[in-house]
Amino acid sequence: MNSTHQTDTDNGLTKNKRGSKSASIEDNYNGDKSEIGKFIRDSFRWFNCKKVESDDELAERLNEFFETCEKEHSFPTVEKMSLALGVDRKTLWRWENGEEGSTPARRHMIKKAKELLASIDADLVQKGKIPQITYIFRAKNYFDMHDKQEHVHSTPSPLDGLKSEEELRRIYQSAIPEECD
Repeated sequence: MNSTHQTDTDNGLTKNKRGSKSASIEDNYNGDKSEIGKFIRDSFRWFNCKKVESDDELAERLNEFFETCEKEHSFPTVEKMSLALGVDRKTLWRWENGEEGSTPARRHMIKKAKELLASIDADLVQKGKIPQITYIFRAKNYFDMHDKQEHVHSTPSPLDGLKSEEELRRIYQSAIPEECD
């Protein structure tokens, strides 16, 4: 939730600042600032990639992407993979779901690549290398995992345990007051 804070600048407070520090990457970054350049290079390396046009080109680019990430010690992510394929994440999602010019082969390759990313994330969380909450967020948002609780609701039918016609006649007869006979 964004809020506007109007405060007195003489007191050292910011005037008309939107948002909060909890949403700021810069305010919440707990790594070494010298690493930021590497993060930028890791992503920007893929920034100018042309959109893959064929399934063969997709396969080649995915191989190049994972091999480069391994060689350069760069974390492979859905975002970087999208850049490497020359598309945005929404297009990648549409290809994965058989939409927007996707083919069965393209859909299969995207699903397998995302499964590889999910496997890497699962290994990282199991070994305590990333926080569980990060894994949960990524698993739900990128790898179609979700919390699932099944609730079985059943309403007994009024016909359950239905009595025979003779038995119902006897019950109704005993329920009618004698003066109504």
